Amino acid sequence: MAEYQEYLTFAIDLAKKAGEMIKDGQAKRFSHDSSLDIKANAIDLVTEVDQAVEAFISKTISGKYPSHKFIGEETYAAEGKMELTDEFTWIVDPIDGTTNPMVGCSIGLAHKRVPVVGVIMMPFMNQLYSARTGGGAFLNETTLLPLTGRPQPLESLQECTISFEWGSDRSKATMDPKLASVSRLAGDTAMGGAMVHGIRSTGASTAALVSVAAGGIDVYWDAGPYAWDVCAGIVIVQEAGGYFTGSAEDFEKGDTHIGDIMMNRRYCCIRAIAPTANESGPEKQKRIIGDLYKSKPKSNPVRAYG
Repeated sequence: MAEYQEYLTFAIDLAKKAGEMIKDGQAKRFSHDSSLDIKANAIDLVTEVDQAVEAFISKTISGKYPSHKFIGEETYAAEGKMELTDEFTWIVDPIDGTTNPMVGCSIGLAHKRVPVVGVIMMPFMNQLYSARTGGGAFLNETTLLPLTGRPQPLESLQECTISFEWGSDRSKATMDPKLASVSRLAGDTAMGGAMVHGIRSTGASTAALVSVAAGGIDVYWDAGPYAWDVCAGIVIVQEAGGYFTGSAEDFEKGDTHIGDIMMNRRYCCIRAIAPTANESGPEKQKRIIGDLYKSKPKSNPVRAYG
């Protein structure tokens, strides 16, 4: 654990510097109309800031820990390679939510295919979320998560505020099952819906994940993000008492390795929940996730995601 603390301290410092680069770079882009490349369509954008931030993070990591592996969004876009091994592997999204004020820089570290360190810097919100395995999760290094101080009650799927993202693939094949899922979750019980309390879209996986850890969102459910979108968030959610799982099939199996879940691009997590006399917090978490998966259509293909 002491070794993980060293990596966490390093990642926090790295995230702070990357956050300053993001703020400076975005200000320059908007002021001087610097180049803007289209990734998939107008919904999914990338600037030279993404590439510069990832290059900075990658170079700094390799300089400090030359034996460590690296997986990054921009590196993958250029090389098309992504392999998770037992070796120490940094998994990074330099800018998640490119055109979103809730933009997050996500720096995660996996060891033996398990996320063990996570830092998410949200520079425009002046928020830094951090965690390491066994060390708790924090906002701005001092405030323990969840922000309520202790887990709050949550009894049913109907009480949940759920976050998910629309993604960049808006084709009929992707949108039909996603819209059907929203209808089933939000719809009145008379029409077979779960009638959840609310549905949100933050515009970034990192923003949704830290909101779950903080207790502001009850459930985050999505299909399509990559390992770099969730690696850091997995640690932060888990250390805040949340439960993180994968697809409906992974959830039902119950023994899928977290490394496989992280690489499989189907995710669901739920915040920490206060126990009751008849049911523990983890039991409630699994029951509610089970109810969510029962409410969705059987077909829900992976969508393109930035």
